[in-house]
Amino acid sequence: MSVATKVHVTFSTTAGDLEDDFPPNQPLHALKREVMARLKLDVSKADEFVVVLQGNPLDETKTLGELNIPDNAVLTIERRELIKI
Repeated sequence: MSVATKVHVTFSTTAGDLEDDFPPNQPLHALKREVMARLKLDVSKADEFVVVLQGNPLDETKTLGELNIPDNAVLTIERRELIKI
């Protein structure tokens, strides 16, 4: 069994999409910041956004490999829902 050296992922945002091959051992929070920077989004606001797969927010402390993100997956970067109390 071979270990994937890259995972082909499309990140979808309101500012556009970014399709590329990413290392499976990189934490998702780092990938989110990289994608935001490449799309010219304000990286200082990265914590206001969440990465979602098929409607489910992902644990950004984990890597693509730990999350079992498949090749050709589409991940969405969405604004976090703020709950007012």
